[in-house]
Amino acid sequence: MIVENTNHQIINKMKFNSLQFGKAMSAALFVLLLVAVGSKNALAQTQVATLQHNDSISGVFYGQNAFISAYNASVDGDVITLSSGTFTQCDISKSITLHGAGCVVDTATNVLPTIIPNEIKLLHSDVTIEGIYFTGTIACSYNGPNLNNMSFVKCNINEIHNGYGFHASIMTNFQFVNCIINTFESWNFRGTSIINCAVRYAEYDHRDSFNPTNIYNSVILFDNELTINNLVAYNSIIATISGHEISNCTFFNSIGIETGETLLFEGQTVQNVMEVDSYDDVFETFDGTISYDNIYQLKNDIATSFLGHDGTEVGIYGGIYPYSPRLLYMIMRRCNVAGRTTVDDKLSVEIELNIDE
Repeated sequence: MIVENTNHQIINKMKFNSLQFGKAMSAALFVLLLVAVGSKNALAQTQVATLQHNDSISGVFYGQNAFISAYNASVDGDVITLSSGTFTQCDISKSITLHGAGCVVDTATNVLPTIIPNEIKLLHSDVTIEGIYFTGTIACSYNGPNLNNMSFVKCNINEIHNGYGFHASIMTNFQFVNCIINTFESWNFRGTSIINCAVRYAEYDHRDSFNPTNIYNSVILFDNELTINNLVAYNSIIATISGHEISNCTFFNSIGIETGETLLFEGQTVQNVMEVDSYDDVFETFDGTISYDNIYQLKNDIATSFLGHDGTEVGIYGGIYPYSPRLLYMIMRRCNVAGRTTVDDKLSVEIELNIDE
């Protein structure tokens, strides 16, 4: 099945990135501990960014502007790693990998999220972003260069868009894995893959029938009066309201929540689908608000009787990569840096790492 091949490719890539990231974090720990001398009094927690070039740490930066400093020192192919905390954003016009400490408060490990506020613009292809809470907007190019090969993994995104109408650039081969996207204003996204995500579409217009949006094991909500076209959904739960124009869509093992006048499956290609009238027919508590605070738990009879093609439940907890915000690599839980150097110009640093087995 195409869904399995696609997911395995993404997971293999993530495992490789995690291995590389583990090496980078080990090197970062070594660099930081080299300067951890002198008294540990008067240590203050701060944001930390490390810059990895090839297999070596080429820079360590501190403070709210650490991301900017690391980015300015980076070149194509570098990896920037951010600790927990809020970082001043900068536009991305290089092919980099950006790792954070997570997009939620992890109560089990006491790890706080990495937060990037306000608007961040993506202006270059081949960018991977993982483990970050974007409280503002991600603007993909916007009336600028077309972008391709972008990956977002385990991110909480308040809003993402690429402009509107004629101002919308062409976005090709975007992948979202284990993400929560509160507002997706989607024009000209070609060949997008959404895997085990929860997404609310505020705009949707995909006119390239040869590169449809591919949705796997996700919860998708469409706002009012949208054009829904060129979409292929597997093992997903999709909610419509009213006023949608639906064309050239395919649905496998999926549930349609048709709370308005729009009939999601009418006139489309379908195989093993179910139509219901409300969220209460499918979920235990979910009310249609996309947020990482929500638990997208299915009712027991739905979870056990209406299954995906692989025998697991439909929605974000099924498939071969069930939703979890927990990262797969070593992260910086926190870093404390002394307010001043010692008499011999050494700086005292304490760093605490979390390794998720």
